[in-house]
Amino acid sequence: MTWATRITILRIILVPVFVTLVITYDDTDHQGHADESWRYAAILVFLVASLSDALDGYLARHWNQRSALGALLDPIADKLLLLAALVTLGLVPLDHLRSFPIWFTAIIISRDALLLGGYFVVRHFLHQVEVKPHWTGKLSTFFTFLAIAAVLLKLGHATLWLCALGAGFALVCTVIYVRQGLNLLHHSGHTGAAA
Repeated sequence: MTWATRITILRIILVPVFVTLVITYDDTDHQGHADESWRYAAILVFLVASLSDALDGYLARHWNQRSALGALLDPIADKLLLLAALVTLGLVPLDHLRSFPIWFTAIIISRDALLLGGYFVVRHFLHQVEVKPHWTGKLSTFFTFLAIAAVLLKLGHATLWLCALGAGFALVCTVIYVRQGLNLLHHSGHTGAAA
């Protein structure tokens, strides 16, 4: 097993650790104040998980550590961290952390569900599908991770702007991917009326 894959597996393991730290932080209420050390620990885990994504990508590309397992697990690890943070910070009622606006959580999760479903539809008909990430999707993920960090750091209004940017790029990339998928199906003859 390559080091890049080991780092990806570590990132997956850190997801429940991050969620536990956030929930524990919100539960440690002492006369209206939570124990900030739990929040700092959650920030540290989130930072390690986020930076490990760049590290395993660097190792895979520059040290020839690409593997089939790593290629499968890397996007799963990214989405698990993103989904866990969105659900924990957007849908779980927290007293000591300002939650994401519900529209932000809904847009990001719906985008991922729609693209995953679309991928399986296209793959069902075409069998071989090469997915190339679009820059709008990368920017959406970037601003979403910054929004998560802003909530953890209690940056207030900055969170709302980052959510707006993340959601805006998510909507644009969804339209782009849906059009690409429909074009692939159209050119392969799968969108016409059945004979």
